[in-house]
Amino acid sequence: MSFDRHRSEAHVSIDQYVRSCSVDLGQEVKKRAAVYLDQRYWIIIRDVTLNRRTDTASLTLANLLKDLVRTGKVFCPISESVFVELLKQEDLNTRRSTAGVIDELSLGVTLIPESKRVGTELAHLLKSHSNPDSVYPLSWLVWSKLSYVLNVVHPTNTPFSTEDELLIQKVFFDHMWDISLGEVVDRLDERPVPPINLDPVAKRLNEENLALSNEVRSYRQAYLGEIAGLLSLYVETAREILESTYAQDFGVDPSVTDAERRNHNRELLSFFVQMFCKSEFAKQLPTIHIHASCHAAIRWDKKRRLKGNDLYDFHHAAAALAYCDLFLTERPLQILLSLKHLALDRMFGCKVISDVSEAVNYLRKMSSTTWMPTHSKVSGILK
Repeated sequence: MSFDRHRSEAHVSIDQYVRSCSVDLGQEVKKRAAVYLDQRYWIIIRDVTLNRRTDTASLTLANLLKDLVRTGKVFCPISESVFVELLKQEDLNTRRSTAGVIDELSLGVTLIPESKRVGTELAHLLKSHSNPDSVYPLSWLVWSKLSYVLNVVHPTNTPFSTEDELLIQKVFFDHMWDISLGEVVDRLDERPVPPINLDPVAKRLNEENLALSNEVRSYRQAYLGEIAGLLSLYVETAREILESTYAQDFGVDPSVTDAERRNHNRELLSFFVQMFCKSEFAKQLPTIHIHASCHAAIRWDKKRRLKGNDLYDFHHAAAALAYCDLFLTERPLQILLSLKHLALDRMFGCKVISDVSEAVNYLRKMSSTTWMPTHSKVSGILK
């Protein structure tokens, strides 16, 4: 059936087809509240499932989440950070059990990889500014399926014709779209999972922060420094988006030299850094803003040192706060995100909870009321 359908739609490119599936998925989940669990909470629910944890709060939490998912009120998406931390579980049985719980509560849904989310946010900001009517809601395009948690890939350079290769790509995508995380984990079982340790990265950042500590005179200064550093990684993407938009609007590719491109990159970087002084602009690029805020808070608190797990936490925060309604995490991260000079939980309307009993009470309220997901209000990306 998949082959027959795609043979009749040979005019649709693989990128167009992937986007249409993302839009359909976004529309499917938009009526549910998104509840993001960090690794601690996934382990709690897994241990309840395995009868390793029997305290009342944990049992109630697991049952509430399952009921809310079953009744269509919530879903619990993951991100690539959750997947990477899942692979850190060395025992294959517990890893499979965790994957099974994720399959059940996530409805097979994950956020697209973080670098792709940043690119999507940049495209939304730049394209909606020039043509607001040409965009879909951003919340429709940040979701994918668990088998593509790290990225969407297609068979390429096959010995088939261009038409047949496109057909194979679409059919392969359909097949992968519905594969569970449990199946993915099973296929990885025979392969050694390399150790994933961010402690060396945290150590290097601590050394750099210490060397520059005397130059940091305010949180705002530290924040803008982090913004400049993060944006430098994506300014090339922003310039390419602008050039693509120009080509679409005027029907001609902009003719620029390498020197002009480098100059445009510098001008764009300066412009974006200045614009991040405005909170409404920062909200339109949430992933960069959240990461910059967390790192700046650590730099400003000169007695605090980063740990490897902090870096995972910041990735969880960027995923949860920007696109979810409830974030269940550890106490230190909850405190950091709610600091007065960050106020990230309030800025993005995402409730952050670390205590299991408090989480149970909050989920009970969600269960007993008509819930309007915050993430469904986020506006658009290119149609």
